[in-house]
Amino acid sequence: MNPRNTLCAQSLGTFNNLLSEVMTAQILLDKCVYASPRPGTETDKSAGAGRKILSEEAVIVTGKRVKHPPPRVPLGCISYTAYLSYFWANDALTRDALGIKDGTVDEWVRCHDGDLPYAVDIGSSIKYHRNVTVNGYRALVYSGDHDAIVPHLGTQAWVRSLGFPVVDDWRAWHLDGQSAGFTITYSNNLTFATVKGAGHTAPQYEPERCYAMFNRWILDQPL
Repeated sequence: MNPRNTLCAQSLGTFNNLLSEVMTAQILLDKCVYASPRPGTETDKSAGAGRKILSEEAVIVTGKRVKHPPPRVPLGCISYTAYLSYFWANDALTRDALGIKDGTVDEWVRCHDGDLPYAVDIGSSIKYHRNVTVNGYRALVYSGDHDAIVPHLGTQAWVRSLGFPVVDDWRAWHLDGQSAGFTITYSNNLTFATVKGAGHTAPQYEPERCYAMFNRWILDQPL
């Protein structure tokens, strides 16, 4: 981060430039418009799209118009459901069903960035993970193996940094006779698993595999 070394800075720039060519949430999928812009911000591309959405989708929202709709995404994009969630969550009928009182929450947005009233003062949560696992709490840590936002190698590295002895070394775990990912088990009931083909939010991309993984783990069965 923020390299002072010229060669490092150039290499990082090259890496980021190449990475920008893929959809980082799932590197095998087509790049799509990000459906969670910061509230009140627009890019050149999203501004026109936002105005178009206001005119076309405002009828979806009962009672008032939306204020910061995300850019429209193509129907086939994985983020299309996130796009629709904005209109669903801001619909008066939805808000009434969820028991949201008028005047308490204005506009719902899917992601916030710097506009919530709290300070980010915890740089790492590893010590908290260590604390709960050494005190006997079972833990399942999993990562999609096609996620470039929080790559599984990074997750694997911090799990390894806990220093727990390996109980069951790397092996494939299966669903319907096929590999669904790989897993390793450490002492203190800590299991790490990858989900084959999954992206950043693994259940969104591979729901069947993630359900099988969690179902086995919650029933205290081996993956």
